[in-house]
Amino acid sequence: MNHLSRTTLAAAAISLGSLSAGFAADLGPRPAAAIAPALYDWSGVYIGMHAGYGGGMKDWTGVLGADLTAKGFLAGGQIGINKQIGSLVFGLELDGSWADIGGSQLLLNGGPPLGFQTEATARSKINGLVTFTGRAGLAADRWFVYAKGGLAVAQEKHSFSFSSSSFAPLAPSSEMASGSGSEHRWAPIVGFGTEYALGNNWSVKAEYNYVHLGTRTAGLTGTANVNGVVTPLGAAGASIEQALHLGKIGVNYRFGGIQTDPTLAPVKAAPGYNWSGAYVGVQGGYGFGHAEWPDLFNPANPQTGKYDANGWLAGGTVGVNAQAGTLVFGVEGEWMWTGIKGSQTAVLNFGATTQTFDFETKVNWLAIAAARAGFVTADRLMVYGKAGVALADERHTLTDTRIGPNLSAVFNLEAKALHTGVVAGAGVEYALGGNWSAKFEYDYIKMLAQNLTATGVRNINAPPIVGSGASSTQFDKMPQDLHLIKFGVNYHFNPTPVAVSARY
Repeated sequence: MNHLSRTTLAAAAISLGSLSAGFAADLGPRPAAAIAPALYDWSGVYIGMHAGYGGGMKDWTGVLGADLTAKGFLAGGQIGINKQIGSLVFGLELDGSWADIGGSQLLLNGGPPLGFQTEATARSKINGLVTFTGRAGLAADRWFVYAKGGLAVAQEKHSFSFSSSSFAPLAPSSEMASGSGSEHRWAPIVGFGTEYALGNNWSVKAEYNYVHLGTRTAGLTGTANVNGVVTPLGAAGASIEQALHLGKIGVNYRFGGIQTDPTLAPVKAAPGYNWSGAYVGVQGGYGFGHAEWPDLFNPANPQTGKYDANGWLAGGTVGVNAQAGTLVFGVEGEWMWTGIKGSQTAVLNFGATTQTFDFETKVNWLAIAAARAGFVTADRLMVYGKAGVALADERHTLTDTRIGPNLSAVFNLEAKALHTGVVAGAGVEYALGGNWSAKFEYDYIKMLAQNLTATGVRNINAPPIVGSGASSTQFDKMPQDLHLIKFGVNYHFNPTPVAVSARY
């Protein structure tokens, strides 16, 4: 073999070795392709169950004049559909509940020493409630925070009984009446809530709803007995105004739930502290405002029945946030004991007769359900506004003393009522480190004017009428407002997202 042949064979061997090495490299392990992140998708149809508790005021106006607190439980189911676009979620929901939300009030007037006596009882009960609402909110993986609004229809029953009698020194007489009726009442509904995906298509939720049932005349049928003569009531009716507050917890089963390659991906939270997740906290502060008894307004003294109220407040907070970019949307519930109270003494002169009013109002506790929306303006600082509904448990007392020639009368009356209000506020919250944050907040509450029925005792010395007896009086539409300044500390749970499996 000559020199040229040996050179050609060596080159061929080298080329073949290189080709073999390259082929072997192609058959060797390669880096794994990136796996698309698994993100919870709230889109799809769901069904579920819920239970809760509700209450509010039912104001009977007119002859009976009752203002009672109705409360009780409800339970039922819901069906709905959501569509998630990025971090936004929109949906529709139909909700039906069996309910046992009712109450009654007994009103007494007079007594044997006064020559007359009356007794009346008003009763109202909600047996069922159906709502159809739209929901819109922000999702942060497994957290969904939303507001809702729509229509509600309540099935209700109302009844009353009444008896009166008079005797010496008045002319003897007796009267009895009773009636009942049912109605369906349509009303607007607003609410706030949060839902958390557990995995395996299940989620749990908690929400607050306010139903403004408004004023409507309910038809009542029954009988009347006047001095032994029984007659039908005919087309009797009672004008009833109502407000209803509901708190509900529930569970949903969603058909779907995991999306590994979303068409429009959710917006990630901005770098820095992530506000998404649930939190609990404590808070304290100061409240001030004013109250009025408009029925006792006196042109000669325009401030009669108008006075300031103020005092401390303290309680707890629970809420959930969802963050997308620098935007934070959340829902929050608050419950506070308060020492907010006010009083006034007004003296009116009518010739030889003097009338003295002693007023007092005290807010026993205050609850707020609200939505918050804000922006992260720095790494750990969030600035937000809020809007929602307030519920205040209050006690109002009135002492009416009249002194004149051959007259001495004292009326001691007390009313308890749940006052509904509209809330607007603003605040700042700063992440301290770890899971803790501190906040400062101002809230303004405009209470909707609320009727009051005060009950108590009257003492009269006006011969020939001398003695003691029961007394009840309905007062019309007490307006109020409150300003709250609060400081608080929150603990944020910020749970790590749970590993998810593929969509079924």
